[in-house]
Amino acid sequence: MIVDAHAHVFAAASERFPRAVHELYPADMEAPVADLLAAMDGNGVSHAVLVALSPHDEYLSYCLETYPGRFAGVGIWDPGSFSLEIYRRRRDGVALQGLRLFELGDAAVADVTELASFPLLEQMAADGTKLWFYSAQDQLALLDRVLERLPGLTVVLNHLGFCPGALRIDEHGRPRFDEQLPPPSLPLAASLASHAGVNVLFSGHYAFSQAGYPYSDLDGVVADLLDAYGPGRLLFGSDFPWIRSEPGYAEIVALVDRQLGSLSPGQRAAVLGANAAAMFGFH
Repeated sequence: MIVDAHAHVFAAASERFPRAVHELYPADMEAPVADLLAAMDGNGVSHAVLVALSPHDEYLSYCLETYPGRFAGVGIWDPGSFSLEIYRRRRDGVALQGLRLFELGDAAVADVTELASFPLLEQMAADGTKLWFYSAQDQLALLDRVLERLPGLTVVLNHLGFCPGALRIDEHGRPRFDEQLPPPSLPLAASLASHAGVNVLFSGHYAFSQAGYPYSDLDGVVADLLDAYGPGRLLFGSDFPWIRSEPGYAEIVALVDRQLGSLSPGQRAAVLGANAAAMFGFH
């Protein structure tokens, strides 16, 4: 089983399917679920985790209802409010299995239980809702402290645990971050492996590499994360649609073998799908 643990699908912004509009994904841009399914079917990928673009669940809900059992849904949290009522309504109404947060709050807070986000994170831990996390280095350090209080929270660090800086759009229309390699945040990202519930997405290489496919300048980053987390806590993800033309979906699937070629067959199967299948209950 191969599981794509991080993909985006979306319709053009409309009354039926509202979403955020950004230079990266303007109002008329589409990445329909049918296109993702075609790429998955052409590459032996059986399931995927769909991650929304903004705190609008309408298209995500459509995909989950139209293709039951094929997808899991991760919603985007609006940092304007950490309301548990809103969380429960979205969780139950859309059957969300995860929430993507970009910040937890004031990194200098003395007691993490005083964070406005803490009751939400506590409830997510109790419910088994996964925290999809993509944030700045100070927020990674804050997450480390939160996990001391919430060891049962399942976390997935997005895109090799990078802490993205200023976004630009490259010549292929993809998000791009001009980061130092290896990133200064790598030791911290690796140290979070001390918490048993933390996992890392093997994804997003194109956004940080300065070398192009197969992103050999990230080999050291990948090796350090593999050493810290082991193959049992790495999850392959495509970051569709940003990779559909360059380098292509098939090439992204093949990247596991290119960069993790020393894995045993069982370890390879874990990264490519078994880890995500166990996390999301795919069969």
